[in-house]
Amino acid sequence: MSTQRLTIAEVVKRAAQFLAAKGSQSPRLDAELLVGHALGMTRLQLYLDRDRPLNDDELARARELVRRRAAHEPVAYITGKKEFFGYEFIVTPAVLVPRPETELLVEHAVAELDRRFGEQETLRVLEFGTGSGAIAVTLALLQPNLRIVATEISAEAAEVARENASRHNVADRVDIRVQSDFSGIEGPFHAVVSNPPYVAEKDAATLPPDVLNYEPHAALFAGPDGMKWITWLFAVTPPLLHPGGFLAMEIGQGMAEQVGAAARAHGWTVEAVLRDYADIERIVRCGRG
Repeated sequence: MSTQRLTIAEVVKRAAQFLAAKGSQSPRLDAELLVGHALGMTRLQLYLDRDRPLNDDELARARELVRRRAAHEPVAYITGKKEFFGYEFIVTPAVLVPRPETELLVEHAVAELDRRFGEQETLRVLEFGTGSGAIAVTLALLQPNLRIVATEISAEAAEVARENASRHNVADRVDIRVQSDFSGIEGPFHAVVSNPPYVAEKDAATLPPDVLNYEPHAALFAGPDGMKWITWLFAVTPPLLHPGGFLAMEIGQGMAEQVGAAARAHGWTVEAVLRDYADIERIVRCGRG
């Protein structure tokens, strides 16, 4: 990118071309988000003011952000935010970047809670591995009658989740606890939801550099076969579940059969397997029969 007086439209175009050459899967979107962040503008404002020239300081800020993205740093870590289910969440390198497929877990959990327990005044949900708090906070925003306990192994991640709960005004209904298990947590819960770590350690080399080099490994990897925490959830959840309640979780590509076998081995019934936008079996819902 040159230091001449380029317009917003020209800077976005050049940034997109540069990022495409560096392997970005969404170069235009990345460019718009990064240039917009550098200028303190939304994507719509960029379009409406596309012919405005950038001054040297603005151009320098935009160039630095684009340089970071060219090195595969996730856009959400650069901007410090990510949209999930239409809500903006604070994101730091301590947490996974919220992904569109996880929105399916939230959507399905809300629909299933309503179908099973819609007439009850208060419903309780337990989440394992809350990360940024995107799942727990969104559930609370969508369902005012929910009370949620969300656990997180990382204290740094839990702080991000608490900040997101506060900024969305649901901190009084989302109890975020730093712990590696469910000890001290009293049921019953109408649902247990989780986007647990599910990447097999042997598959590390298959991950994009954006993920492998930047996102927290404790939130990604789950033993040799990716099943460590999924199997644990099947084992420890039953005593905490309300009669007629369910366990819903996100799983990795190609894991549905393995997850189903583990569920049945622990006395669960696989009630539904949902596909994501890429037609991958992504969400599993299980009940106790």
